[in-house]
Amino acid sequence: MPPLTKSPALPKIEVVQDRKSFKVDWDYQHAPESDALFENREFLEGYILGAIDALGISRENISCLSAEAGTVKSLPQELADRLAELIKHKLHSVVTEAHRCLANHAKLPHVRLAQGD
Repeated sequence: MPPLTKSPALPKIEVVQDRKSFKVDWDYQHAPESDALFENREFLEGYILGAIDALGISRENISCLSAEAGTVKSLPQELADRLAELIKHKLHSVVTEAHRCLANHAKLPHVRLAQGD
């Protein structure tokens, strides 16, 4: 397993202007704590789809969608900003918690001993 960094490798979430409309893109970062996105895939995808439905965004606007990466296109800026904020809040909290757990686990005496510290 790659070494754990001091701060979590948070997914990148961007609102990008695409001609006259906006799109929301998100993508995970390769790091041990990002495994939490894969492990909680079903819940996170349901959350994102629920947010899309609650905001009244048509499913036709979804280019691709998973817990790890996705794109929702053809949105007004206000809606894109709101969706990005909801996705950021959920994905970042999952990855941050996984990072905290991994950091605490790495401090355990038997783990440090096994690593040769």
